[in-house]
Amino acid sequence: MAIKDLTFEEKVKISMKRKGYTYQKLADEMEISIGYVSDIIRGNRTNEKRLKQLRDILEV
Repeated sequence: MAIKDLTFEEKVKISMKRKGYTYQKLADEMEISIGYVSDIIRGNRTNEKRLKQLRDILEV
């Protein structure tokens, strides 16, 4: 399966693993709750500022 065929959530989880990030580490760095991080990754939150922040941190 090619990277382009993966969902955003799958890409994020691969990047998290490669960079050694946990949901807690992401939440701490972004200064938000773990639940909020999870919602962004799953697509349940559409806050563009936070989505960009997540993408920048994980280079997704």
